[in-house]
Amino acid sequence: MDKNWLLTCLQKELPGEVAHAPYKRYRQTFEEKYAAHERRPAAVAIHMYPENSAWHFILIERSTYNGQHSGQMAFPGGKPDPTDLHLEFTARRESLEEIGIKIDQGQYISCLSKVWIPVSGFEVSPFVFLHEQAPLLQPDPREVQEIISVSVSDLLADSSLTSKDIEIPGGQILEAHPCFLLNNKIVWGATALMLNELRIMLQ
Repeated sequence: MDKNWLLTCLQKELPGEVAHAPYKRYRQTFEEKYAAHERRPAAVAIHMYPENSAWHFILIERSTYNGQHSGQMAFPGGKPDPTDLHLEFTARRESLEEIGIKIDQGQYISCLSKVWIPVSGFEVSPFVFLHEQAPLLQPDPREVQEIISVSVSDLLADSSLTSKDIEIPGGQILEAHPCFLLNNKIVWGATALMLNELRIMLQ
C-alpha cells in the first residue's frame, strides 16, 4: 500500500450509485419527498496520510447540538462561505476551522461522487487530499467532540461492516440499519455512503 497504489486506486472510475445503494435504505422516503427541492452545495475533506507503514484517514465526531447531525461521525466539512473560490477551497477551509489542518496542506487527488442529504438539502462533494505525513490536528471544541484516525486496512476489513438500531431525531428507530464500525464508532448516513465508495475504490 504505497503512494502509487493509493493514487492508482483513487483514479478509478467512480462507482457512485452502486456504492451508495446499500446504505440508502433510510433515505428513500426523504429522496422522494424532497426530490423537487433545491440542492445546496457543500464539501467535505477526506485527508489521507501514511503512519506506521499504513494509510490512514480522518473522521470527526461532531459535538452535541440541537440539529440533524448532532453527535454523528463525519468528515470535516460544511457549506461554502460567500468568499470561497470553489468547493475544494471550502473543504480546505472547513478542515482548518474544525481540525486545524492548514489550507495549503495536502495534495488534492480526486473528488468522489456527490452525496445528496435530503433532510438538510445539501449536495456534498467529497474531496480527497494526500499528505506525506500525519498532519498536526487541533479540534474546535464547538464543532468537534473527537478526532478519529482510521486505518485503511480497518476500512477494508469485513469486520467494519455491520448493522445497528439507530435512533434519529424525533425518536424514530432505524432497525438493523447498515453502517460501519470503525475504532468502536458507528458511522452511518451520508458519511457511510462516501466511505463505501472509498472502500470499493481501495479494494
